[in-house]
Amino acid sequence: MIDLVSLKDFLVLCQMKSFSRAAERCHVSVSGLSRRIQGLEQWAGTPLLVRGKSAVEPTDAGRRLHATATEVVYALEGLRKSFRHDALDRQQRIRFSAPHIMSAVFFADWIPRLHSDFRSARFSVESDNLLACLTMLDEGSTDYVVALFDEGDAVCRRVGLSADDADHQMLELGAERLVPVCVPNAAGAPAYDLRQAGSQPVSFLGYAEECHLGWSLQTLLQRHALKLHQVHEASLTDGLRHMALSGLGVAWLPETLVREDFSAKRLVRAAGPTLEVPLRCVLLRRSAPLSEQAHRLWEYLHALKLGSAQYSAEVLTN
Repeated sequence: MIDLVSLKDFLVLCQMKSFSRAAERCHVSVSGLSRRIQGLEQWAGTPLLVRGKSAVEPTDAGRRLHATATEVVYALEGLRKSFRHDALDRQQRIRFSAPHIMSAVFFADWIPRLHSDFRSARFSVESDNLLACLTMLDEGSTDYVVALFDEGDAVCRRVGLSADDADHQMLELGAERLVPVCVPNAAGAPAYDLRQAGSQPVSFLGYAEECHLGWSLQTLLQRHALKLHQVHEASLTDGLRHMALSGLGVAWLPETLVREDFSAKRLVRAAGPTLEVPLRCVLLRRSAPLSEQAHRLWEYLHALKLGSAQYSAEVLTN
């Protein structure tokens, strides 16, 4: 039976042309090397080497085996290295999937802050709609999903998540809010003021059906009797922002996304706090075991959360 070790020894022997020198290079005895070559010859059914007085030379069959063995050994060694690299990469990589908006309002700031404590980790972020991200999580092709969930749990109900879900675990990382915004008029007031809306419906820029922020917003819109006329929609939050900047209507956007627009007075609030949607930034994982670095991140974030809670308790009791 042929094996990789015997092929490698055969290649070394063809190069060194000496059993003693080849045995030394292969870290095996001369008799052990000889047995391996004999095994190759039995497998081939023909002599592979001519054992001369001064040197060992391959036969015609040996030269043909040498050419093939060189390719085979190179390919298999490369494959083994790639397996080891993939295994190491999997242990070091922390894979996130998240709706597109998280790249703008979360990851851009969060990953650089984590880098100092996770220098050996490799972060990767894949963006898609929330349902697709949750599918990747359940299939094991991502470690974590990061998304914005509303306090009324409309998003959780939509995707079938609950507090007693044994298959998933959640960790709250921070807070965000959807705020109604529009361009200002010449006087600096909202061009579409929801607080002074009359009988005419206000032009409304909505989220496409697959965008999970729209699910949270829908609960608020059902609770308030607002006169809105949806003119345009977009699946990406930044698309709605550009529509709002173009003066096409009111859009409910993450406050972090429009903070600079507020400062530059490109956008203003179109209503007060009662028409804002409080959100939780949530990290979601499966209950299945994680890779080394991904598990370390989970423990690290739990410790931060616990430390923050302890600090708050100390402040309240002192």
